[in-house]
Amino acid sequence: MSQYPPPGQFGQYPSPAPGNYPPPSGPQYWQESPQGKGMAITALVFGILGMLTFWTVLLTVVGVLCGVIAIILGVIAVVKARRGASGGFGMALAGAIMGGIGLIGGCLIGLFVWIVFKDTGGTDLIDCVNKAGNDQSKIQQCQEQFNKRLEDKFSVTLTPAPTR
Repeated sequence: MSQYPPPGQFGQYPSPAPGNYPPPSGPQYWQESPQGKGMAITALVFGILGMLTFWTVLLTVVGVLCGVIAIILGVIAVVKARRGASGGFGMALAGAIMGGIGLIGGCLIGLFVWIVFKDTGGTDLIDCVNKAGNDQSKIQQCQEQFNKRLEDKFSVTLTPAPTR
């Protein structure tokens, strides 16, 4: 009998020869299919950014925003990793934790700065400048009153910056 199909019967292949096949040689490895870790990596990056920026006064808002993004992405990535739909459970969890620290730390620093600003008369300075409008002499007077208040409160003397 021929191994090839008769003419006109294309697409049909002969069955494998009967008999025992030897087992494959060498160790057998089971490889898991690669899973996406993009969201977990993103959560980790935003968590790190939140941790690095929350403690600086000017970047407190950036730290809080990065923290919120890291928490949201981290929780979603953790849930996906637990279901087996994606990988990176540890990175997602670390990102969410660091995001939480960035969020809480940023809120605490922001609250502290606001309390100190309000306590030293910063809100009074803003009100005075708003009432002064575009009158530079009144704005200058507001700044001098604020400087005097700081000098009295903290027993320091504020010196103006040198001009050229």
